[in-house]
Amino acid sequence: MPSSSTPKRRLRVLLTNDDGRPSPKTGHSPFIYPFARGLVEQLGWDVRVVVPDSQKSWVGKSYLIGDKVTGQYYYPAGEDGTEGELRHLPRPTKEGEMEWVLLQGTPATCASIALNNLFLPESFDLVISGPNFGRNTSTAFAMSSGTVGAAMAAALSGSHAIALSWGLMEGYKPPPQEFVDAAVKLSCQVVERLYKLGFGEGDSKVDVYSVNVPLLPDIVSSPEVRWTTMARTSYGRLFKSTPHPESAASEEKGGPAAVAEPKQENGATDQGEGSESLMVRDEHWKERLHFVFAPDLSALVNPKMDDLVEGTDKHAIHSGAVSVTPIRAAFMEASPPQGIPVDGPRWKI
Repeated sequence: MPSSSTPKRRLRVLLTNDDGRPSPKTGHSPFIYPFARGLVEQLGWDVRVVVPDSQKSWVGKSYLIGDKVTGQYYYPAGEDGTEGELRHLPRPTKEGEMEWVLLQGTPATCASIALNNLFLPESFDLVISGPNFGRNTSTAFAMSSGTVGAAMAAALSGSHAIALSWGLMEGYKPPPQEFVDAAVKLSCQVVERLYKLGFGEGDSKVDVYSVNVPLLPDIVSSPEVRWTTMARTSYGRLFKSTPHPESAASEEKGGPAAVAEPKQENGATDQGEGSESLMVRDEHWKERLHFVFAPDLSALVNPKMDDLVEGTDKHAIHSGAVSVTPIRAAFMEASPPQGIPVDGPRWKI
């Protein structure tokens, strides 16, 4: 039995995200560096950072299995962590310096490689993914999020995990430094409390805590934290059709008139089940296919308060409160719709 004078080991934390390292050129990932410093300075935790080498939002819990993953070591410096040294091999760290690993992979890849390849098994007590540059409230955002995906990947690797997201709210973009400082302090308090509360066991086990912090005046003056469920939402168009950069060089001629309409045996035009045959839109007959990610998320980002369900994560952050949603690393099971005859667990065909 160790003596009472044996020093207590610091909590070991793996920090990852989907926004990569701070970048002065793109403005991506401004939150991870101050939060990483907060975990070290406010909580005294031993933090290791493994993140994608570039922005990897909206990739969920994906692995690009055909890719060969390479990486570099990064030693952030400067007030915002955008200054620093990149190296192919590690070096001893200086006083107060942090060593990060940048991997050419998805957030889930970063979590998996960190837990199973870079460090010895069971090296970490906790995995935190984030803070995400933007909210991950409701199913539409959470199921698309690389931040939540990395936390899910960590949970499936047997680790306790927290997904942390900071919501950029209307009227406060970009958020003032006062909000960022408050978010660091509040986030450190929340993740410490969650780690001490634990993740449960058996049927009550929590795989991931999804935490959303709204960057609003409330977190400075009167912070509030709520247990929530995840709001069920959906989205519409995510991509926008744009001119193909090489369309002018194409000699192909298209258009509905260029293709003969299919005929039925009796000679009539095949109109399908509707009044017209199912065909791609007219503009795609004239231009080569070319789409860019340009989602229309206005209804998700700026909902009407009357439409929000109290007790959900979405309602909480739009009320100025931090949401904490316990989730499992699994697709939610559902019962068959009412009215459908069910003859026990086996179908009769």
